[in-house]
Amino acid sequence: MSQVKETLKSVFIGILIYTALVEVIGIFFSGDVFAYTLGLLVGAAVACALMLHMTYTLNKALDMPETQAMKYTRRQSFIRLCIMLVALVLGVIFDQLNFISLVLGVLGLKIGALLAPFFLKRMYPEHFVTKEEESF
Repeated sequence: MSQVKETLKSVFIGILIYTALVEVIGIFFSGDVFAYTLGLLVGAAVACALMLHMTYTLNKALDMPETQAMKYTRRQSFIRLCIMLVALVLGVIFDQLNFISLVLGVLGLKIGALLAPFFLKRMYPEHFVTKEEESF
């Protein structure tokens, strides 16, 4: 399995675990459990889609000349920002989506990225073992 797929898998696991924890904690504090859960799931789905888009963008940009790659990644970054904005606007418009849980779901992308090294070390320990020779 390539390092990109390993990293993507670990970020998705991080998003999933974060989403489950936020769901379990949030159920106790939410008045409308359905809207809370739906908002969180939509936010997590947006986070996963943004991660896939980011991976695709980086893979494609690596095959381009530097100036073209910079323009391309900026444009794609703006597209991701627009996707997040649309998701948040939908959270405001529709009463069936809890806006706060939607924001928490989208933040799962950041939490998943922070948790990814932790999962990578446990899933693929052979890639992270360094053998340092002792010098006396």
